[in-house]
Amino acid sequence: MFFQNYKYFINIIKIHFLGLNRILENKLLLNTIYLIFLILFLMLIVFNFLYQDIKQYIFLIDSTFIETIIWIIPTLIIFFISFYTIKSSFYLNPFKNIYFNIKPLIIEIISLNWKWGFIFPYQKILSFNEICIPILIPIKLFIISNSIMNSLCIPKVGFQLYCMTNCIKYAYFLPLKHGISHGFSSNYSGVGYKYMRINLFLVTKKTFFYWINIIHNSKVFNIKNYNKIIKKGFFYYSKFFNIRNNKVFFIIFKKK
Repeated sequence: MFFQNYKYFINIIKIHFLGLNRILENKLLLNTIYLIFLILFLMLIVFNFLYQDIKQYIFLIDSTFIETIIWIIPTLIIFFISFYTIKSSFYLNPFKNIYFNIKPLIIEIISLNWKWGFIFPYQKILSFNEICIPILIPIKLFIISNSIMNSLCIPKVGFQLYCMTNCIKYAYFLPLKHGISHGFSSNYSGVGYKYMRINLFLVTKKTFFYWINIIHNSKVFNIKNYNKIIKKGFFYYSKFFNIRNNKVFFIIFKKK
């Protein structure tokens, strides 16, 4: 039963995630698990060898050699795992650009009560509670809150971003595989926070531009729409707008 559950857990980690950061994080987790099992296996072999005939090794009682081994081996194990973890953490820094030779797609995120707004400034579109992203292209996210502190979590992609008013945060990530993911607010922000859910579609570049062109035919976003949307409430469905000003994100930021 244990090995069946372990195999199921490993398969979930290997195939269930869509973003480069999450895949590398899971690779780190798997390598750590393999290392721990290897250490346990070696320790079982050593102790089985030592204690198969206890009378033969009676001289090891109160042995300085055994005491030294008992302290040194765990210390080396902890040092090795710590070094591996720290090195991987710097490598997976979400504030570091993944590919310097590829221009990232800019997406600006606004937390509202109780909805998520996504601005594509160069494509000049605005969507609420739904987002479409091309795969194999670096993504740079900017995020801010229009009200209280909030947090956007998308587990399959592998990031969680906190946001608050008058503070712009950014992060990079790279989607690798096609798929559908769901995000949610992981920070309590009022009675409607459970409705702050998003649908994330990871698609090809061609499909992404098709999605953009469809939204360009939507209603133009203006200050009246903004005043309605910032009111407390939630959407049961996604909304899309065409924007003429690609600096909507910073205009909202200056109003705070």
